[in-house]
Order: sequence, then C-alpha cells, then structure tokens
Amino acid sequence: MHVRGIDLWPAEMVRNLVEETHVGRRMRCYPADRPRTLTELLDRAVERFPDRDAVVDASEQLTWRELRERVRRLAASLARRHGIKAGDRIALLLRNGPPFCVGVFACAQLGAIAVTLNTKLKSTELEFMLQNSGARVLLTNPEWWPQIESIRDRLPCEAYHLTPYPELFSEPASSAGPSPSSEDDTAFIMYTSGTTGRPKGAMGTHLGIINSAITFERCYRLSGHQRTLVAVPLFHVTGLIAQFLTMAYLGGTTVVMATFDAAEALRLIDAARITHMVAAPTVLVMLMLQPGYRRAGASLQALGYGGAPIASETVTRLREWLPGCRLHNTYGLTESSSPATCLPDADALSRVSSVGWPVPTAEVRTVEPGSERDCAPDEVGELLIRGPMVVPGYWGNPEATAATMGDGWLRTGDLARIDRDGYVTIMDRIKDMINRGGEKIFCVEVEEVLCAHPSVMEAAVVGVPDPVYGESVKACVVPRPGATVEPEQVRAWVRARLAKFKVPRDVAVLDALPRNPNGKVMKGLLR
Repeated sequence: MHVRGIDLWPAEMVRNLVEETHVGRRMRCYPADRPRTLTELLDRAVERFPDRDAVVDASEQLTWRELRERVRRLAASLARRHGIKAGDRIALLLRNGPPFCVGVFACAQLGAIAVTLNTKLKSTELEFMLQNSGARVLLTNPEWWPQIESIRDRLPCEAYHLTPYPELFSEPASSAGPSPSSEDDTAFIMYTSGTTGRPKGAMGTHLGIINSAITFERCYRLSGHQRTLVAVPLFHVTGLIAQFLTMAYLGGTTVVMATFDAAEALRLIDAARITHMVAAPTVLVMLMLQPGYRRAGASLQALGYGGAPIASETVTRLREWLPGCRLHNTYGLTESSSPATCLPDADALSRVSSVGWPVPTAEVRTVEPGSERDCAPDEVGELLIRGPMVVPGYWGNPEATAATMGDGWLRTGDLARIDRDGYVTIMDRIKDMINRGGEKIFCVEVEEVLCAHPSVMEAAVVGVPDPVYGESVKACVVPRPGATVEPEQVRAWVRARLAKFKVPRDVAVLDALPRNPNGKVMKGLLR
C-alpha cells in the first residue's frame, strides 16, 4: 500500500508544494520562500518579533533579539578561540534551558553541527558518541562534568566549557559572521536509542528540520502568538523540532521545564498561557490525575501526543477536559526529523489507534518485511517513509545508511497497516511481534487494551518462551498512583476484549517500566 500526503490533506494544507531535488532525491517540499537554514529561521523571528519572549525557564527569559545577541557572541567566541568552522562538530550535553537553545543556533551560525547528547547517558555511552562524532568542543553543565572527566583522556574534544561559561560571551556579536550553511547541510547529529546495537548518529539537515516545523504549523493549524510548554528533553526531536524550532519558525515562545512535574506543568499551562504542547500519553494521564486539573488548560489550542499507544478513555477525557483544543496523534522517528504522520483532530475519537495520514510532504508504503512487495490495503507490513523530513544517513556509518535508507525510503522497522483511506496504524516493532503457535500477536494491540484498564498507568507486552506454543504473551503493567492491580484481574480484562490466544499467560506488576536513556521501554529486560 502506497499513499501520499498531498492526495489526502485539504487544499489549504498542501498549497504551494514544490518539486525539488535534494541529496540526489526528488521530493515535495514546502514553498520556495521558506527559510533555508536555522540562522535564517532565527533572523526572521527577530525581524518580525524582536521583543517577544523566545525562551523562558525558571531562572530567565530571553526575547528573540536577546537570544540572537547571545547566539552571535557565542559563535564569535567559538570561532576565535577554537577555530570552529563549517562542518565541525560541537557537542551539547546540557539540561533544558536557554543555554541549549543558544548553543543550537550558535552552531548553525558557524555552519557547524550540533551533537545533542542525552543527559541520562553514562560515561561509556558518551565516550562512544563523542568519539564517533569527532566533536571538537563540548558545552556542558557542571553536574555532568564528572561523567566527562573520567573519560577525558580518550575523547577527541580540544576544549570543554561549563555553563554559564562567561568567557564565551566576551566577543562582540558583530564578529560572528554569516552562516555558510546550505539547507542540505547537516545541522544536528542525534543518536538513536541503540536498542539493537550501537547507537547511530542520525544526520538531521536544515531542510528536514524546517520542513518539519512547517508541517507542525499546517497540520496542527498553528497561527497567531503560540506559546509551547516543553516538558520533554530538548535533546530529542520532540522537544527540539516539534516544539522549540517550530516556535522559532512561528516567532512563538518556548517555556521550558528542566524536569517534568505534573503539578508544576499544570500551573505553567495557565500561568504562561500555553497554547501548544506535545507529550507522551502517560504524561497526559499524569496531568489528569492531578487534583483540580479541569480548572487548568483554557488557553490550550493544539495538543500532540505519540510514542506509545493511547487509550480511547484517555482521548475521551482529554476531549471533556479541553473541548476547544485540537488533538493530534502523531508518529515520527529521529530519522524522520519528528513528524511523518498526523491524525486530523476530527478523527481523534473515531480513529484512536491510528497515527493518521502521511504529512503533506511525505509518502508512506507498507511492504512485506524483508522484501519490496507492496502490501494490500489493511495488510500488515513494514512501514517505509519518503520525503524531505527523512535524514540522508547516519554519521560515519555507511553500512547502516545503506540498509536503512539507501534507496531514499526510510525503513522504520515498524509493522503497520494502511487502510483504503490512507490512515496508518502502527502495529508493532518487527522484532517484538509474538508468534504463538503460528498465531501472530501484535504487542501494541494488547497494550492498548491494558492501558484502557482504569487502574493501569502504562503497560508493555513481550513474548516469552513457551514449551508448547513456542512463545506466549507476558504483560508488564504499572498501576496508577493509589491503585492496585491483580494478575488475574488483568487477564480477565483482556479475555473480555481480545481473542483467547492474546490473553497474557504471565502478568508482572511493576513500579515502573525499565527504559533506556532515550525513554524507550527495554523489552529485552522485561522478557
């Protein structure tokens, strides 16, 4: 099954798309008057809204004019002190906050590549990423320095600077010079979670990032002065592209939380008049568990969610809580610069399990795993994505690049089905599908049922060895605060809603699901 976003979305969503060639691939892009680089993106925000807040956290707030001033000073200092030039890598090991945002744009100002590092990583993981990327300079917070100091002798970095690094803001902004980047140049290296081996550094381009920002503007129907609350890490595509850089494109305001706290997030939504937010389903459930949550959220206009199955009950409660807010189930990967598909608000309740249509500039296909045979409508196969949002490859890893996106199609590793109307439904990771005596069981289907249980906060399903059937279903559930869950209660709940062979043989009740530093559930441990 092969569908194109341009054929599905209303005319106003696909207006002015242009055919262009980038990195040897023909693709549809947003209008030719779009910003071409992140530096141009920042300059346009300053030109239109110089005195509007750009980034706000608990300690300070910067207008777009003030943000660019810091960006230019930092860029000038990095160029003079360390000779940073186009194509050099600068690593950012920084908590959420203005220094991260300034660092991203300073790299772009120099034509350098920002290596955004996960602050939850340990020394050995950081060592691999810094060596692989060949980062020349590391910008970090003092609390992460012990992780770096223990491996410092084995790193390629020539210099280290700890926030607030006053020495790096001594240069006049005028000496920063113009950005030498083109839109096909790499802006970021973001490392994937590495659940199937060594992490891979996805090379996000200026083209892909800016097209993704425009996708969010159009699909979420963002207009006017937008204010987003970032409650996820900025080093991931969701916080960085779906929120901060989308606000840069719109000239909006990004309010940043250093770490997520449900009560504080609700307070900020009202106090900062938040209009836009993107969060995992679990975060939304946690917000709705707070006392008096219904009194908050009047300013919200668009809410995106994804990364895990969402229960129909959760969407129903969101509709009741936020009747004037548009809801969008959204699917994407690091390799797709965030959004690849988006569910229209009108379908939020009627198609809860779907992640929607391919975004306007995207094409998607489902193919038989391990082959190029296109699947029929509603047949489950591997999901492939093509468009300007797909990264051109992995840094220093031509073998993985050829295997994953060598022909221009990104092989996601996700099993999905596409119906005759173009709606995409994610079924499972290929490696996680359970084969019980020849019966194929998609973990997501069982997880959705488990998450609909009123006492379950989140759930994960894995296949475990079975002496008779080869594999059987194991469910791992986390109760909601104050609730208790019994294994037989869980089995009865699933038995009433799914076929007998999908009912978990084993049920484990856990305090939390094990996750890797990128937040993905570590199903290998659950097995």
